[in-house]
Amino acid sequence: MLKLAVLIFILTAPTFAGTLVIGVLTADTSLANAIPIVAAAAVGVLAAVPASWAIARAILAGQKPRTTSE
Repeated sequence: MLKLAVLIFILTAPTFAGTLVIGVLTADTSLANAIPIVAAAAVGVLAAVPASWAIARAILAGQKPRTTSE
């Protein structure tokens, strides 16, 4: 499950970070300096960790084992 979670993290971390950075940039022009942008990116990456773990768990829970019929 860890391998699947890492692969999902590779996709979700930039998505979350980018979304939060865009939110900071559109919120107010006084926030458009380096500290809020970097903080938003860091929060997005940290939020992607449990999200990717939950997505991987949901994917694996939805799989049904194949049965062989002879």
